[in-house]
Amino acid sequence: MTEPLGLTGLFLGAGASVEVGMPLVPELTAELKEWLTPGKLRELNAFWRTLGTGFADTAIKELASVLTNNEMHYESILGYLETQYLRTSSYRQDYHGLYSWLVEMVYHILRLRHTNNATYIENNIGLLEGVARLAAINAPLWIFSLNHDVLIECVAAKYAIPLHSGFSDGIATFPRRDVSGRQIGVLRGEVLTGAQLEKGMIFPQPGSPGINLLKIHGALDVFAFRDGEDLVKLLPDEPTVRSSIDILRIAQDELIYIEPRLPYPVKATNEITYADEQGVMQFLRRSLLAGAYKFDNRHSQVLPKHILRQFEANINYLSILVCIGYGFGDLHINQILRNWLEWNRERRLEIVSPGATNVPPFLLHLSPQVRPVAATASDYLDSMTGIVRSRREIAEKRLRAWFRRHRDDPGRRERFISFTQQVAGGSLQAILEKVARLPFKDGDVDCERLGKSPAELAQTFIDQNGMSYEELLEKFLQEVEPE
Repeated sequence: MTEPLGLTGLFLGAGASVEVGMPLVPELTAELKEWLTPGKLRELNAFWRTLGTGFADTAIKELASVLTNNEMHYESILGYLETQYLRTSSYRQDYHGLYSWLVEMVYHILRLRHTNNATYIENNIGLLEGVARLAAINAPLWIFSLNHDVLIECVAAKYAIPLHSGFSDGIATFPRRDVSGRQIGVLRGEVLTGAQLEKGMIFPQPGSPGINLLKIHGALDVFAFRDGEDLVKLLPDEPTVRSSIDILRIAQDELIYIEPRLPYPVKATNEITYADEQGVMQFLRRSLLAGAYKFDNRHSQVLPKHILRQFEANINYLSILVCIGYGFGDLHINQILRNWLEWNRERRLEIVSPGATNVPPFLLHLSPQVRPVAATASDYLDSMTGIVRSRREIAEKRLRAWFRRHRDDPGRRERFISFTQQVAGGSLQAILEKVARLPFKDGDVDCERLGKSPAELAQTFIDQNGMSYEELLEKFLQEVEPE
């Protein structure tokens, strides 16, 4: 086993991405259930049957029943379908088909969180600047992530940090096409063959600059292809935050297969169907792992089990592992963390989340090596790397956090607008009325549609009212959550 070399690494769960617009499990579940009601599910199945497909009524009825169970989040629902697949002989394929379709719906929710909010991500990815600073003092910075998002890719692009994902077997190209089937460009991707993965992914060795990124549970930009034997990670056209996001749109909208007899491109469940250079139908299989049977021998999956072994091997380069936003709900991950700590008494685990107060029960015998830290991802990273935020940044972070905590309150926007009107007075009435009609993007005013940048909006408050933007936010926050 490789001895630790004094490096600090990161282990990321959903809480590490929430400040830059990604949903936590309850929020993603609520979004899924709001769209996929039992009535909507039955309506979709009736439509699928007109196309000669669809699922058995028994399977549809059972999925509808768990969709209304408030105690079950989306991973639990997927786990239920997996379990029914293993148990039931008569409807096994129906349960498997519904599971695959539901994973695809989760994929699209997360994909749209990126593509519909690209400007928001561009404006707020600086909240993770601490990752870039850690990369400058840890060569390389190992990041192990359970998240499917591309935010670390965005951080690397913004701060010009070399990013290595262990995909070392050349470049694949995929024809981009318009709705007529005419080729309009190519999408590139790094390749990792199944044979190389079995031998071990190739990452830069200690002393090399940059980020070594291992996404353990699959990702929006990683697909299985070549009959599922190999993996490909999509590459942006340019080293920018926007381009890192745009590849998700390109893959969805421009990797297509046109069947002249059909009025729409050919689709396959949980796969992208596309025409290769010769016009032959090919498939990119989405890599997301979700549910109750990740890396379980009882259930097949797209992502090879060798990925988990890469985590188990490469974590040994670290002396300190910082777990940010992970709820310790995956047994296969927990066992590796426990083994890593048990091997060497000098190793340290930091557990970072706003509610972190206690050592998880499975690590109580290792308590001297574990430190819970009650903080958000950005606050912890800022403190760890010496970043000092401006008054405006602090106020805006608090406001976004308040909106997230009250996401189920339909009157949250009106409460903010009403307060602003009372404090700022009638001179801002026109602009406030425009703001009130705009959608908020993940808790932030959509300034782009307002026609003003955040800085211009802030200056408006100063010029028209004599009150600074920061003062306005601080007054509101003091009213809704006094310190």
